[in-house]
Amino acid sequence: MPPPTSQRRLARWLSPALLAGAAACQGDAGSQGAGAPSGDAGAALAAEGTPAPRRPTRHYHLRRTDDGCELFWIDGDLVSASQEVVCPADLQVGERLRLTGKTCMRESAQTPARAVPVICPLPLTNLEKADREPPDAGLPADGGK
Repeated sequence: MPPPTSQRRLARWLSPALLAGAAACQGDAGSQGAGAPSGDAGAALAAEGTPAPRRPTRHYHLRRTDDGCELFWIDGDLVSASQEVVCPADLQVGERLRLTGKTCMRESAQTPARAVPVICPLPLTNLEKADREPPDAGLPADGGK
């Protein structure tokens, strides 16, 4: 029996290794038409030397306190020194904004309904951009000499 139409459309866009892994997850029904085992896909990636994509470990936050707003990052157990910044008008005391990709999430312990995606303030996105670019990113190869 051929796979449903939605799976055939999906197969055009996904790599064969990913499809083999998905078929293995389906159990006996998916293993009937499975191609190469997923172990071969890992060997192929390692042979090419391309590392698998990973999520960043550093998270950027803007938190509102009684005294104002502070900007900082968290990377595992490390926490940066906080910087004082101007508070966004809609951020209440005790809430914080967390940069998540290209948007920000408002986190509120007191009012869970306020935990929604919001527009990122510039200081928060600028902190992430400054960390992402190496200090000599704009200099020519000869160091500007």
